[in-house]
Amino acid sequence: MPISWSSVSRDGIILAEAGQDDKDGGVVKAAQKISSVKPTAGWEKVKSGKHRGLKFHLHELANTELDGNYGEENSVKILLWTFSCVYDPNELSEDYAKAFLTKIVYVTEPLRGMPWWRDGGLLSAQPSFAPTLQQQMENVEQLGQLATLNQHLSETKEIMATNIENILERGEAIEELEDQASKLDEMSKVFKTKAKQVRRFKMWQNAKHGVVVGSAITTVVGVAVIPPLIALL
Repeated sequence: MPISWSSVSRDGIILAEAGQDDKDGGVVKAAQKISSVKPTAGWEKVKSGKHRGLKFHLHELANTELDGNYGEENSVKILLWTFSCVYDPNELSEDYAKAFLTKIVYVTEPLRGMPWWRDGGLLSAQPSFAPTLQQQMENVEQLGQLATLNQHLSETKEIMATNIENILERGEAIEELEDQASKLDEMSKVFKTKAKQVRRFKMWQNAKHGVVVGSAITTVVGVAVIPPLIALL
């Protein structure tokens, strides 16, 4: 199978995964390696022996109430959704691996509001979603021709743009909380604007090298029991 392992995580917690290791442990090594890479607004990639690891993040902005005397105020929190896979580059191109993860992003969209997805612990979505993940891995070669892969280009570029803006907005909110007792003069405001522009440019530079391509979305209901591969290691 071209894709040996895949997972969906929230804030570093694996909610569901599917896959099978090879005889030398290469899949587990690649999965652990890609999982440890620091998140960005775009794609992360690793090489591990004959395997390749690929990961994409969705930065979801969420408002949470503060406790204590400031309970009436809201703080800004980002839920970090992570979509990862390990694949064999001799059997599957990087574009198809990206298309697979893009499909998982959209398949999970209606599920990410569920309590066991949003607040659940380790493997909380394993029974319900791992069979679907396994079936999507098995069907990856049916994603279609290049024209089909490219049809979601603008949509996934918007995801990266949203990621960047949410990261920047969270940074601004933290700065506002830290500086709420003092007023910034006009010069500091100009500096802050310029700094934000520079950060946005750099983040786009990092993200655009892995512009995601996607394919049509289908929802599959799985019934098989899929054991985890790395979550319990």
